[in-house]
Amino acid sequence: MSSRSWRRIIVGIIFLILTIFYTLLFLKHASVTNELIFNIAHIKSLSNIFISPINFDYWGHTGSLINFYSPWLTILPGLLFLNQNVIIGFVLIFALVTYLTFTSSYYYMKKFSNDTLEALLFSVIYTLSFNRFMLVFSEQRIENYLVLIFLPMVYYGAFQIFNGKFQDWLTLTLGLTLIIWTSPYMALAIILTLVPILPLMIFSRLSHHWSYWGKTLLNLIKAGLTTGILTVGYWGPLLENQWTKKLLQQKRSRFDYWAWFSKEFLTRNNWYFFLTLIILLGLVLIVIFLKSSFSYKIMILESFVIVALLVTHPQLPVDISRLMFALITIVDLFAIVVLTRVILLLFQEGPVILQLLILLLTIGGFGYLTYSQANQLHPHNKIEIAQKIDYKSLVVNYHDQALESKNHFLIDGHSSQVQFNTKGNEYWLQYYNPQAVKMDIPIQNYAGYKVTVNNEQPKIFSSKCHTLLLQTDPNKNIIEIHAHYTVLAIISLLINLFSFIGLGYICFSDKWKMKKKIVAES
Repeated sequence: MSSRSWRRIIVGIIFLILTIFYTLLFLKHASVTNELIFNIAHIKSLSNIFISPINFDYWGHTGSLINFYSPWLTILPGLLFLNQNVIIGFVLIFALVTYLTFTSSYYYMKKFSNDTLEALLFSVIYTLSFNRFMLVFSEQRIENYLVLIFLPMVYYGAFQIFNGKFQDWLTLTLGLTLIIWTSPYMALAIILTLVPILPLMIFSRLSHHWSYWGKTLLNLIKAGLTTGILTVGYWGPLLENQWTKKLLQQKRSRFDYWAWFSKEFLTRNNWYFFLTLIILLGLVLIVIFLKSSFSYKIMILESFVIVALLVTHPQLPVDISRLMFALITIVDLFAIVVLTRVILLLFQEGPVILQLLILLLTIGGFGYLTYSQANQLHPHNKIEIAQKIDYKSLVVNYHDQALESKNHFLIDGHSSQVQFNTKGNEYWLQYYNPQAVKMDIPIQNYAGYKVTVNNEQPKIFSSKCHTLLLQTDPNKNIIEIHAHYTVLAIISLLINLFSFIGLGYICFSDKWKMKKKIVAES
């Protein structure tokens, strides 16, 4: 077995041990919060996402449009692991996400820096970072730490293009595609960090040729258009629905970083230490800035800008709270890249035993920090394997104005209790009244419904609460509501499907041609 194969095995074992360690900490110290229940309910509500974005079994049976606004990449592990014991299944999903975060960050940092030690250090620090710890144990929204798998991939692909290696445009495309299918706000934040790089490339020697600018712009446009086609199944139905509904997400609460930092660290006795630390850090960054490649310089410059935005938090006419939240993860990535670069520059000339010691100290140090942070948590409702939770009863006010009705039917404007049944994207009820009445059904009005009353399609109206309003027949009414994608949404999904098939064919054929070329040359 070659040394390369042995290295892969050893790295894989290290990541597996750290994944088990991190998963056990989560299982022991994480609380069963509303966010964790929301995660599992969201994954389970995606069970019919390929048929309809509406699942009447969840979110208070109101036909919530939550799946329009939350990408559904999580359905794949959800289908695999949540069909039996839900808690065990979710813990397995968490372990898989953690292992893939270790692996992805190592793989793309290795390709970016071409240094195994730097890649290992980055992978360990990135996955065991304080930011990821907060996303996992405090925020508990799976998309916020699932997206960390793809973040190194997209920045590797972007910097490859800016560095003149245009064949890697597909890496940027796939990275952005996966991020949009996971966390659209993160994709928007990434684009905002990539746009300023283009004018900054004027200061790089690579850009002193007109051909560079032509090829760079061509590949960025190609990546952007391909990403748009590969994600049209998400943003197409979203824009169609948003065009008519114009619903807004709730703002994230603003966190005052300077107040928190002052309270925790800037006591009167620590001011001199803090200033000294800032001066030393500035000197180190200057040295790193001068000795590193242009990509590292970009990260340092953008980190300062992002930190300034997070501290000042500018007020704009539109809500940017979720965008600022995504920028925290990006600046965390940049800071860890710079930190590993500092360590490498300090010890890269040392013997192998010293580099191994640095790696062991990093693993041990960040492992201990994660362990001590987890021990400081005092879960009120610990995760139990045999925990029984009715996830279908979870109700959230998330893009759903129909929740105001509290499942009360309005018959000619008067509240009435009506029995109904749901199954996935189907909703039906029976109602008897000797007279024809106007029935306000407490589900959110949506263009993709097929509604029948006694097997005939009635005229559908939208009530003041944006719920479904119709006219019943005299006497007995059998009302059936089936939720499906609209025609435009189906077209978008078909385009998306064929684009994935086409992309797979291109990737397979390119690899096959490369393999044949290698065999021919040998």
